[in-house]
Amino acid sequence: MPNFPLVVPDVNVLVSGTTTSQTPPSQILQAWRDGQIEIATSLPILEDLSRVLRYPRVVELTKMNDGEQTEYITTLQASAIVVPGTISVQVSSDPDDNKLFSCAIESEADYIISWDKKHVLSIGEYQGIKTITPANFVKDVLGK
Repeated sequence: MPNFPLVVPDVNVLVSGTTTSQTPPSQILQAWRDGQIEIATSLPILEDLSRVLRYPRVVELTKMNDGEQTEYITTLQASAIVVPGTISVQVSSDPDDNKLFSCAIESEADYIISWDKKHVLSIGEYQGIKTITPANFVKDVLGK
């Protein structure tokens, strides 16, 4: 049985991946749909995603209506590895970003994918979980 990378995408990556094709976030979501990687998320991350998808500027960017937003969340819940996200960690200087590390620990993820240089990427690695940008993940892990 192949061992696919297990990743925890930040909400900004999950949103950006829905906007245009051939961007690193969209390539990551396509790799997930194609079975090349596994995505892990948590209830707190899904709650954030649901909230962010409804921001007027995000609706304008993604062009997703309420039904499409709900379908996207439902697909993630059904097809991703969903963990409770209840492990308390104090890794990031931004308490809101600790949920990514909590999810990664609970799911035993290999990577956290984010653009947040200050609060996520600056950690580098935590308990064997690497932080990486979408572009570097596509280049270094997916080999595209």
